[in-house]
Amino acid sequence: MKPPFRAATIAPRSTFSRLWQVALATVASVLASQVQAQTPTDTAFARLLRQNQFTLTQTGAQCSGPGWDKLQQDIRKSTLVLLGEDHGMAQIPPFAQAVAQVLKPKVYVAEIDKYQAQDLTRLAAQPDLPTAYLQQFPMSLSFYSWAEEFELARALRAQNTKLVGVEQLGFAATGRSLMLMADQVKRPTTRTFLRKQAAAIQAHDRAALVAGNYGSITINGMRPTLLDSLRKMTSTEPAGVRQLLQDLEASVNIFRINASGKSGGHQLRINLMKRNLLAELQPYQQAGQALPPMLFKFGANHLGRGRSIWGDIYDVGNLAVNLADAHDQKTLHILVMGKQGQKVTGQNPVDFSKNATAYSAADDAMLKPFMAATPAGAAWQVFDLRPMRRALLYKGLPVADQELQAAILGYDYVVIIPETTASHNY
Repeated sequence: MKPPFRAATIAPRSTFSRLWQVALATVASVLASQVQAQTPTDTAFARLLRQNQFTLTQTGAQCSGPGWDKLQQDIRKSTLVLLGEDHGMAQIPPFAQAVAQVLKPKVYVAEIDKYQAQDLTRLAAQPDLPTAYLQQFPMSLSFYSWAEEFELARALRAQNTKLVGVEQLGFAATGRSLMLMADQVKRPTTRTFLRKQAAAIQAHDRAALVAGNYGSITINGMRPTLLDSLRKMTSTEPAGVRQLLQDLEASVNIFRINASGKSGGHQLRINLMKRNLLAELQPYQQAGQALPPMLFKFGANHLGRGRSIWGDIYDVGNLAVNLADAHDQKTLHILVMGKQGQKVTGQNPVDFSKNATAYSAADDAMLKPFMAATPAGAAWQVFDLRPMRRALLYKGLPVADQELQAAILGYDYVVIIPETTASHNY
């Protein structure tokens, strides 16, 4: 006979088995979470990020804080400083001014064409804002058609910095380009023809900008017959006119390929920018002489060292590294981006309020860990990527996302702005 107390104090076998399974599952879950928390990859990445994170405070073109102190030290050690950005944010041009005050560049290399750089240099020397000019040729200065960017150009010129453009012709600058050709030709009939074409194209492109119909901008689909006519009419004109036409044709080809959706247009564009950069820097490539201080400001994907964030492309930033290496000098690559807020994405020259767009880059694969480590508030966050890059290259630190890996390998610093406002018109 079984003792009477056993049935009352011990659970049935099926209940005991379930309790044991629950206990085992709980222990397994705790162990798994501990293992995950102690994974060397995660811990190393997080520790490197945290140990090399600093704050920066911006007030106009003045910066302060531990992050700015660290940036200044490296700017002073570098000859070529490259700012990769997201366009259309009002806070970035004043930051570039602050960098320029430390670097004192002799040359500023911008993501615009050389004719835009010439116009920008001339307009920046005048006391007034180029409001009338941009009413006639809207967006013909590209990003420098915005107030903050123009003030950056004006501040650089006040430092006796030469403004250099290396881009293909601006997408809204065809009318202006034909007017420049008309100003230089010798034959009156050619001048009349160019001015007539320029006026018609400018009117068409202005309407397209207002409507937001960017695909119909003239340079995306310029008629081959017009290019043929221009080629014939300018064959005996001055070299500057013929060069401008060649630049226009090369740009039309790139825009046409991109508009068609075919591959190859982007590589042609990068190749063109690198050729233009080498040509513009020729006066500074003197045997036995060091390069002068230079400041670059382009879209973020252009200015990293090594392989571009875009993929198997080696962009302007990589060429800058090679130039500096050839002179035993250093480059510094700074990626500055906004986490959220407003930025310019439209080009309406009549109602600028239609150009600002709300955005969030919090989930941007290229910068996601740095965005997550940027709290809401006024202070910018500065991340020194070099310790992380060394760990990636020499200690096997795994970085699974290819865009994040390219950012770490390509840039020395990431600067995150917690909240941005859109650039303004005049």
